[in-house]
Amino acid sequence: MATPEDRDVILRHRRGMFRDMGKGTPEELDEMVAATAPWLAGALADGSYRAWLAEDARGNVVAGGGVLIASSPARPGDSNTRRALIINVFTEAEFRRLGLARQLMLLIIKWLKAEGFRSVVLHASDEGLELYRSLGFVPTNEMRMWLGDEGETQA
Repeated sequence: MATPEDRDVILRHRRGMFRDMGKGTPEELDEMVAATAPWLAGALADGSYRAWLAEDARGNVVAGGGVLIASSPARPGDSNTRRALIINVFTEAEFRRLGLARQLMLLIIKWLKAEGFRSVVLHASDEGLELYRSLGFVPTNEMRMWLGDEGETQA
């Protein structure tokens, strides 16, 4: 599991994830990292963000994924007042297709079940869809509306 000292590698992975999906200019990605850094430090420290990292044989972090935990009202069939969102699933290019993302996802799912979560959501990239489907994730009825100015990049 990641600690607050792993903040910079998580930020590097988050930037790489959006870069690889073709989202954001280099300047927008830099701004995202700068804005996220203090939030991530606090979230790692207070446990509202949990992350798992995979290392290569030399101890370099080559993949990771995390869970954002938020307070939320209970709903029918699920009295849990916390919701989980999996974010920042990323594998360095040279380590892809080795099963690292699958192993990380299995660890995350196991942890979520042990913590009493009854469901979890994520936003899948095109590259990740097959993995997530194979793990049992299904599309939902989520909708999104962009509230920024016209011409701005949408997340």
